[in-house]
Amino acid sequence: MKITEIDHFSHRHKLELSYSETPYQCDGCKDLGFGSSYQCNNKKGNFHLHENCGLAKPIATHSFFKNSNFKFKKKGKRGKTCKACGKDVQGFMYKSKETYLHPCCLKLPSTLNGNFNGGSLRLNLEVKASTKCLICQNKEIYKGKLKGWAYISSCGKHCYHVGCVNNMNFENWKMGYFNQSQSGGVANGLVFIKEENGESSNGRKENEGSLMEYALDLIVQAVLGGAVASLLGI
Repeated sequence: MKITEIDHFSHRHKLELSYSETPYQCDGCKDLGFGSSYQCNNKKGNFHLHENCGLAKPIATHSFFKNSNFKFKKKGKRGKTCKACGKDVQGFMYKSKETYLHPCCLKLPSTLNGNFNGGSLRLNLEVKASTKCLICQNKEIYKGKLKGWAYISSCGKHCYHVGCVNNMNFENWKMGYFNQSQSGGVANGLVFIKEENGESSNGRKENEGSLMEYALDLIVQAVLGGAVASLLGI
């Protein structure tokens, strides 16, 4: 059952779970968010927390790090980056030894399932890309400085770094490509990715391009925290 209202140490007013029709910056981790968030119920307030930031526990674990406990920290550390996405940890974070994770990255679903043209699509979260990311065309992100987590399809044809999807979201937000669709999903300028990869609008290539868009849209929604429950069939 969803927790619809919380008291949080980071804000003086109660925060209510609401749906944001436009992207917002989380006041906890300082990263982009879309969809459900905890918002200030004071009419004069303008405060948002990702659900994962608002409900962050003092101690957390992750299957990629066996026998490790992550401690929640209120402030990021200068020059330190998230192991999953490669972005700086500027606000709320989890730390274990020298490993840092954003709360939303730590909570990324391990598997995304969807249906496309009557068939199923399964994307698995992996600790590193086994093939080239379809966005940056590399196995590593940030010029090989970080392997970065990636979602990879069961067939191995679709691979996307979590960090590359984050960067794409941010750039598309700045360009004004985000808007709410009737289904509650995200329209995020995926057509530009399709054009850069040289996809045509005919036959098999069109279908492959559409499947690529669908796979990427699943990951975008998971990364931004919107409609994760529906992606998982919950």
